[in-house]
Amino acid sequence: MPRFSATGCCAAILLAHGAAVEAGTIYDFELVGQGAVIARVAGDNQTAFPSVIHVPDWIAPADRADADANYYMYYGTHGGQHIRMKWAASLDGPWTDFDLGGVFNGQSRRGVFDVEADPTRDTYDHAAAPDVHIDDANQRIILYFHGQNQPSETSSGGTRATRRHESFVTTSSTGLNFNDPLTAGGESGRGPVTVTVDNLTRDVWIGEDYQRAFQKNGEWYSVAKRAIINASPDPLDPWAPSAAAPFGEAWTRENTPGDLWTNDASTVQDDYYSPGASFLASSEFASHPRNPNPGVRVTSNGNDERLNHVSVNLLSPDDLEVFFYVREDPSDRFDGIYRIVYDISDPDFQNWSVKRDSVGQVLFDVVLTPQELAAAVQAAHPGADPTYFADPVSLGDTDIFVDDDGSKYLFLSYVSQQFGGAQGEGQITTVRLIPHLYGDYNQDGVVDLADYTTWRDRLGQAAPLPNTDPYDGDGVVTTAEYDVWRSNFGLPGGAGAASPAAAAVPEPPGVWAMLAAALAGLYAVAPGGRRRAVLLPVARAGHNRSPAGANDSLS
Repeated sequence: MPRFSATGCCAAILLAHGAAVEAGTIYDFELVGQGAVIARVAGDNQTAFPSVIHVPDWIAPADRADADANYYMYYGTHGGQHIRMKWAASLDGPWTDFDLGGVFNGQSRRGVFDVEADPTRDTYDHAAAPDVHIDDANQRIILYFHGQNQPSETSSGGTRATRRHESFVTTSSTGLNFNDPLTAGGESGRGPVTVTVDNLTRDVWIGEDYQRAFQKNGEWYSVAKRAIINASPDPLDPWAPSAAAPFGEAWTRENTPGDLWTNDASTVQDDYYSPGASFLASSEFASHPRNPNPGVRVTSNGNDERLNHVSVNLLSPDDLEVFFYVREDPSDRFDGIYRIVYDISDPDFQNWSVKRDSVGQVLFDVVLTPQELAAAVQAAHPGADPTYFADPVSLGDTDIFVDDDGSKYLFLSYVSQQFGGAQGEGQITTVRLIPHLYGDYNQDGVVDLADYTTWRDRLGQAAPLPNTDPYDGDGVVTTAEYDVWRSNFGLPGGAGAASPAAAAVPEPPGVWAMLAAALAGLYAVAPGGRRRAVLLPVARAGHNRSPAGANDSLS
């Protein structure tokens, strides 16, 4: 089963640390590596597609990119011919480029998978968007990748292989060499998964383009561009080609539109793509209290604005969080990273849908904006040099990386104010995501009686408290905030969710009487928006590198 892990120190700390992640959680963030630029390919403004793993123990130091390598970040450029990789001893960096080397097809092999070094794949238009997983059971690294494969061709027996702009898969025992062992010096028994009909061999078309895969109950699924869902039809042989159409799509696509599409999104969106795309194209999204552009839909029509590339994280057997960005929006109104949650509780993936809260509202969050990230970097490094530290004006591709203790990191591409980029791509950096500690109204990192006092003093006021229900958008402090405080009473920062019985919760007398008095003649609706804990830049011993040391391995 795929797994991820990481450790790292951060250059900023929040006043409030997060509780255990649940489906309705929203996040604060910390800078990692002081907000350093991890990757920027010289001469290419579309550096993107991070995918990070913690190198498993079963890969010996001698078989790693470096004996000190603990983390690999795979990435690429939008139109590139190879999958790139950087390694680091810690998530703080520095990150160092790795090139496999060795000449094949007249080309020294670049990165970890190079189609130009393979005479059977050198007509690929491009190979990009790695999605990397650790398979402990089989001691192999799995690399799903996006590409536009060889030109269309017909086999000697008349079977047509059409050129595809989709997703494929390859493997490696070390994570360093995903090339074909027969044609490009790959590892024995590893390499791209292929299908041969008559005299014609092609890489198996796994699923939709830019897919991010995950496993549930031992079965493979994926979410791709426009949040399209695919599933492997055979848990025992997940990459087997379709028997009916061997050069066709191996995985099965979800295609059961729900009410959001049928009764709403279908009036503005040309085709059905997914539950997520249907939500963004619906009037429900247009009026959602967390929509950063109230009244605006995202229709995903053709090459117009669309729900673009995603990354996914399995919160539970029932909940999958999907992080995404919006591409081609006029004036880049949606310039941040967003999150929905898929309800995947139904055994049949054709019945999966967007998850809703207890009052029926779709779980949708603004996770991070370029303004917030840029402000955090400037607070930590006033006047920071964008050569070395992130200066985002628009955010793009993401990878959600979860370490052994559950800490979560968001690796992301961005357009630089100084160096530019294209549609959310250009540079890569990372932050740590911190779930809110709900009920910590005075933001001291623990839910205690002082927070009750803060709630009591603000009861009835039309000014929202920090660290309360992210979907309570009425803007008035009521007993709902008391319930949030009560259910988390006694929790310190970083603790898990607790029931009311987990601690001796005070029952303040006269709550309802106070509420009635406070709300007499008062009810205000707060404007849409988000609550963000304050970032305090701090110095961490041993982690104050010079700018050159922060990213001396930029490519």
